Amino acid sequence: MSHPSLFGILYFPYGLMVGVPAVMLGWLATRAGLPVSAAATIVGIAFAPAAFKFLWAPVGDLTLTRKRWYVLANACCAGVFFGMCTVPMNAKTLPVLTGLVLTGAVSATFIAFSLQGLLLHNCDPTMLGRAAGFYQTGNMLGQTLGGGAALYLVRHLPSPWMAGTVLAAAVLACNLPLLVLREPPRVGHGRLGDRAREVWGELRAMLSRIDGRLALLLAFLPIGTGNAQFLFSAVAREWKAGPDFVSLVLGLVAGIAITIGTLAGGWFEDRLPPRRAYFWACAAQGVLALMLLYSPREPWAFAILTATYTATLGACTAALTGMALALAKSGAASTKVSLFIAFNTLGSLGLVKGAGWAHDAWGMTGMLGAEIVTVAVALFVFSGVSRRVLA
Repeated sequence: MSHPSLFGILYFPYGLMVGVPAVMLGWLATRAGLPVSAAATIVGIAFAPAAFKFLWAPVGDLTLTRKRWYVLANACCAGVFFGMCTVPMNAKTLPVLTGLVLTGAVSATFIAFSLQGLLLHNCDPTMLGRAAGFYQTGNMLGQTLGGGAALYLVRHLPSPWMAGTVLAAAVLACNLPLLVLREPPRVGHGRLGDRAREVWGELRAMLSRIDGRLALLLAFLPIGTGNAQFLFSAVAREWKAGPDFVSLVLGLVAGIAITIGTLAGGWFEDRLPPRRAYFWACAAQGVLALMLLYSPREPWAFAILTATYTATLGACTAALTGMALALAKSGAASTKVSLFIAFNTLGSLGLVKGAGWAHDAWGMTGMLGAEIVTVAVALFVFSGVSRRVLA
């Protein structure tokens, strides 16, 4: 069996496909005089395919091999990163850059599809939690440290194409762990139509069971999504935090914190039933929101508590992934896991908008108070239904 840390390397390009548009292109857009809404559109497009990837997940289950899909998707992402760095940012080129982001984001979903099947086939079942932790560590590092590194390269190398070359080379190097992984058997038997019906049968069988339907409900519950995380930079001034301080705390420190959280969450899940690990990780996030609400409005409190909150987000993400993988063992892993992650993403997107509305209406107290109440209610529901999901 392969060590689960390999999947952190393999999943890094997926996170980078969010981090580069969010950090590098967002910064370039504002520097080019474009409105913040333009940067927000780019970020939204980078996230959007994750919410709907279950619709085309069967393609990853039914065609080619897992390794071939990974290599093809990774090569497409490398080309997109090169294009992001070399196409100048201005109002005329914005549609081109937006198209590149969408192409890369859709391609990255096939990285996820391929790895979900490879992970289940190559990792010891007793290490599934740790594998989920390493898997999500690669994702989170790509979103945080990877995005910051891309911006640094574009700003400091003599020419933008050099930054694109470095990013493309780094992404292509992530193919190397495939050499030591075993290819899982093809999903289904017979012709493509027969295999498609078999995948649909697997999914329908899972959702026909009470545990499958309840698991989908749990994925959609507004817990563990870390909605305040996406607004910390917007509210940092309430803790008297300056721009350089915020950049450090929400960049390097957040990257370290979320790595600790994902690895700890995976380790924790191997020692508890997945539902309990997810419950306690989500509860910890609610407690941190409560501490933020009553914390001193000082920069040191902002740094410590946001970093800890970010670590709980990593733990929740690892625990959710572990739960989804546990329910996908029987077959059609890409389709099943993608469905659960998509439901969680949809819930997260709604909460971010809700948090922003609560802040506009009632300030910081309203934003964090709304999250605390939501987590408390959701955990109550979770405790009632999760016993039927996983042993």
